[in-house]
Amino acid sequence: MNWSDEQKLESMTRIGMEVRLIDRQTGRETLWGVVKDEVAIVVEDAKHVIQRIRLVDDARRNGDEYGYRTGTFFVDRQGRIKWAQYSQALTETQLQELLSLAKKKGWPVL
Repeated sequence: MNWSDEQKLESMTRIGMEVRLIDRQTGRETLWGVVKDEVAIVVEDAKHVIQRIRLVDDARRNGDEYGYRTGTFFVDRQGRIKWAQYSQALTETQLQELLSLAKKKGWPVL
């Protein structure tokens, strides 16, 4: 990856953008929330992110105000930055449950 591509990756963010999910049963797209913050690391030719998403009222479960989604920005063959199309989208409780399962298995997570 060249310096220009690395700079493009570093600058990519979805903060402030809406997150829409597609219902697998109906194919309908619904608003899930808005990206409020991100943490990210660039590894080789990809920027791996965790997004903190403020959920819309209809998407809130278990009293969670926020949800999280992991994803990746990458440089395509034409040098354009793309967002990985299929990313997880989980509420805080769901992410905590998933991370606790990893921790129980001895994975080095917080």
